[in-house]
Amino acid sequence: MGNRSGATRHNAFEPRAQAPHGQLGTKRMGELAELAFMYKAASLDFGVAKPYGDSRPYDFLLQHGSRVLRIQVKSVFTTNRGEKRFCYSVNVFQTHYKKGIAHYSANDIDFIAAFVAPHNAWYLIPIESLSTRKSIHLYPAGKKKRTAGLFEHYREAWHLLKDQAEPDG
Repeated sequence: MGNRSGATRHNAFEPRAQAPHGQLGTKRMGELAELAFMYKAASLDFGVAKPYGDSRPYDFLLQHGSRVLRIQVKSVFTTNRGEKRFCYSVNVFQTHYKKGIAHYSANDIDFIAAFVAPHNAWYLIPIESLSTRKSIHLYPAGKKKRTAGLFEHYREAWHLLKDQAEPDG
C-alpha cells in the first residue's frame, strides 16, 4: 500500500544501518555487555536467567546456591578525554518514559554489574554503595589521584554474589 503523504515508510523487517559501518550503537553495545555478563557469570558457576521483555529494572536474575539476586548491567566502551582520560564514567540511573531519570533502590535491584569493555573488567557493586549517585568513575588501569577510585575494591568481586553457605566447587 502506498503512503498518502508521499513520505517513505520504514519496513520493520528490512535491515537498516543503526550506526555507521564498523561502529556499534549504544543499544547494541549494551546487548553485547549483557552477553558478556551471561558468559562470565555462567563460567563462574552461577545460574543466570534473563526475564522476558525489558520492563523490569534488572537485566538478570543470578543464582548461586539458594541466593538469588537482581542484577542491572551497565557498560562503558570508551574513556573520558583530557585530564580524566584514565577514568571510565558509567551511568548508574534508570530512565523512565514518563518519570525521567530515577535512582535505583534496593527495591529495584541488588547489584550493578559495570563492564569496562576496553579492559574486560567487571565491577560488582551493591546498590547500597551507590547512594544517590547518577554516575560512577572507574579506574581499571590504575588511579592517578589518591582521592579517586571509590569503587575499585568491587573490581572482579564476584564473591559478593555467592551464597556463602554454598561450598565452591
